[in-house]
Amino acid sequence: MEKFKHNHIPKKTRIFNVIWACILIFLAIYGWLSGSFYFPGRVGSNGVTFTNLGLILFICALITAAINALLVVVDHYDKSNNETQYKTFSRYLNIFGVIVIISAFGYQYVYSQKPVVVIGNGS
Repeated sequence: MEKFKHNHIPKKTRIFNVIWACILIFLAIYGWLSGSFYFPGRVGSNGVTFTNLGLILFICALITAAINALLVVVDHYDKSNNETQYKTFSRYLNIFGVIVIISAFGYQYVYSQKPVVVIGNGS
């Protein structure tokens, strides 16, 4: 049986992941404090402004991505033989993040729709 060798993540990757996680957390805090977050669209299309539950879901997705980025750094410094647990947890975080971000966009799309038919009282 060969001797266990822990992961080595390059220093540039670790620094990038920490900076990226800080940016994501800053964006989450900004969205929370401002009560809305504008996500720009492609050229020639409108973006999406997240509010209410859509904003909460978007913030959850940002925090999930930040945790996943920091998980790589933690895995580098953890010397124990648990690489598969880190990879499994990262995979679950990715799946959860994708579900939450799709839910945020879906909710905001439905929430921001204008009513097609206006029912009045006849006056």
